[in-house]
Amino acid sequence: MKLCISIAPHSMAEAIQKLRAAGARSDLVEVHIDGMNDIDFGRLLRKPRPHVIITNRRTSEGGCFAGSREEQRNILSQAMSYSADYVDVEMSWGDRFIEAFLARKSRTRVIVSHHNFQKTPLNLGVLYEKMRGTGAHIIKIATMAEDIGDNRRIFDLVSRARKDHQKVIAFCMGERGQISRILSSKVGGFLTYASLTSEEVTAPGQLSVDDLTKVFRVDSINARTKVFGLVGNPVSQSRGFFFHNAVFRRENVNAVYLNFLIDDLPNFLAAFRHELRGFSVTMPFKENIVPLLDSLSEEAVKLKAVNTVLIRKGMLHGLNTDLPAIVTLLKRKRKLGGKRVVVLGTGGTSKTMAVAAISNGCETIVVGRSPEKAEKLARELGCSWTSFEKLGAAEADIIMNGTPVGMHPESDPVLVPKRILKKGMIVLDAVYQSRKTRFVVDAEAAGCEIITGIELFRKQALLQSRLFLQNLS
Repeated sequence: MKLCISIAPHSMAEAIQKLRAAGARSDLVEVHIDGMNDIDFGRLLRKPRPHVIITNRRTSEGGCFAGSREEQRNILSQAMSYSADYVDVEMSWGDRFIEAFLARKSRTRVIVSHHNFQKTPLNLGVLYEKMRGTGAHIIKIATMAEDIGDNRRIFDLVSRARKDHQKVIAFCMGERGQISRILSSKVGGFLTYASLTSEEVTAPGQLSVDDLTKVFRVDSINARTKVFGLVGNPVSQSRGFFFHNAVFRRENVNAVYLNFLIDDLPNFLAAFRHELRGFSVTMPFKENIVPLLDSLSEEAVKLKAVNTVLIRKGMLHGLNTDLPAIVTLLKRKRKLGGKRVVVLGTGGTSKTMAVAAISNGCETIVVGRSPEKAEKLARELGCSWTSFEKLGAAEADIIMNGTPVGMHPESDPVLVPKRILKKGMIVLDAVYQSRKTRFVVDAEAAGCEIITGIELFRKQALLQSRLFLQNLS
């Protein structure tokens, strides 16, 4: 599969500069000329230069060109006269104009495109056959992903084209469609697009060349690549793909880890369970996924929650690496038996923290903003509970935060009054931002021993990565 960097310059000077920069890092460069008023193909296409695709779309086609259709076509004809390697024309132009371009005696290859910026239509097969009937050298279909399952239909279309020996570029746009940009070569796509930087994207969901090559290693993805990922909603803030892809690179294995933004969990599993070897699970699916699995580990049964799924012969096995990660980090600080533990929050992460404490002989109190939720969780686990208003009365050797407070330090409330924090107390905060949360800063100032959310993330991710590596064969 070829890697194509897409640029959208506003002047010839910018075009030349970006063409050189992009050409040094890719097989092809797509130049969107519709934002330029000083186009000079003699300069732009003068050799030596990288192979280029010339694109000139009207505003109604998702571009910036404000001229007439005739002017639009004449400009692309000029690009062919100057031996552009490819020109990209819209299927909406009609068969007569497309045939005229294809009939020209030129070394330029013609890409016939269809873009749908609203959805992925159900009639992809019909559209594909109609586009194939034009005799295009390459077919391009780009649609907006409304659901992660839309990528599955795009993959099936690319596989069909491969059997037909038809060169095709097909992918979904938007965050839900990013996996199709990364996995295109696994199913036989002709190329995938990238931007020079994350600030210079030319289409929704487009990834930078650094992300595609350095993080996801698209140049090494093929039909034998094993696929892992993160299942959740939202997933944009997750950094797990950096960690796991770095492990795969270090271990020199043919595997890739992606983010899957999921709206309908059962539909996702139906579409992809036979394509994946495993995945991480984050909110809101850690508990929802349990009844959809074929088997559970001891920790997952105890928690009724899963953060890791391994897939073997289509069977889904659920595990939980959060629990052993928390226990391991706490035991590094001191022995747990008999310690007084306060767990902040009543969600899935807080429940895992409480189970870690209770199962190691700690006297545990769950603290919730909702008395009903706190009492319900305490009854389930067989421990005590209280409210945040009465937190000051609780004695603690260890305080663990499982709430999201701290993710937005500028606006989040104070989680724990400073007077509660004592020297020698262990404080574990599950929030893993790039900078320390207010809770952690206050705890450090009080002389507490700190376990940060980043430490917790790395420990559970390390346990996950070992499971993923074991499931490669």
